[in-house]
Amino acid sequence: MTPEFNHQDGAIGHFYNELTYDIPYNLWLDIIDHFKGGRGSVLDMGCGTGRLTRELDFHTKYGMDISESMLEIAEQGNETIHYFQADMKDFELDVTFDMVVATVDVLNYLEDEEAFVSTMKNVRNHLDDDGVFIFDIHSKYKMENDFNDMLYTDDTEHITYIWHANKGEAPLSAVHEMTYFVKSDDDLYHRMDEVYRQRTYEHKDVIKMIEKAGLYLDTAFSDFDINNPVTSVCDRVFYVVKKAL
Repeated sequence: MTPEFNHQDGAIGHFYNELTYDIPYNLWLDIIDHFKGGRGSVLDMGCGTGRLTRELDFHTKYGMDISESMLEIAEQGNETIHYFQADMKDFELDVTFDMVVATVDVLNYLEDEEAFVSTMKNVRNHLDDDGVFIFDIHSKYKMENDFNDMLYTDDTEHITYIWHANKGEAPLSAVHEMTYFVKSDDDLYHRMDEVYRQRTYEHKDVIKMIEKAGLYLDTAFSDFDINNPVTSVCDRVFYVVKKAL
């Protein structure tokens, strides 16, 4: 299982791509392409190192993240994507988009319902009238099972990590305690520790927050398949949202 990274924490940013080698970005791209239609502009919110942003098939592409170290990597060798650093709860741009996407459970890093609604209101302010917002979050089932006092480990060429996924104090939340052992040029390993927090919500509560933000749910599905309904045992829930005019 791939660890959950908070883009706000930049200590491990330069190893992010190596650590997330098994994230199936192609599956997210397939979903975005399915709902794209003739839309030409996109904002990738929580873009991280820009791995998905670079592959998006849009004429105008913006990437936003709160992590400076992630964006430094994203900007390397890039001259066509507009990257900027901001918090998704309160960023302001003088431009709107045909589509906004927030992939790989970006919204699960919002601390509570107020932050969740604020972010979606902000997305609404940056959507064209016929725009689409696509995001995904961990399901209740995944939060209660995969992140409830579980231990995961993995190693790559340069990094070994130990990941404690513990139940958080807030409902349907988790605290990810990460210990990394990073190999340096002298073949010694240096320890780094970081903590990431996530929270999710039941499907019915997400719909209420969508509506509270002045948006409406166009469709929802689970686990990368547009034909899969949202069930009590799915892992990841996808939402396709539009503006309520």
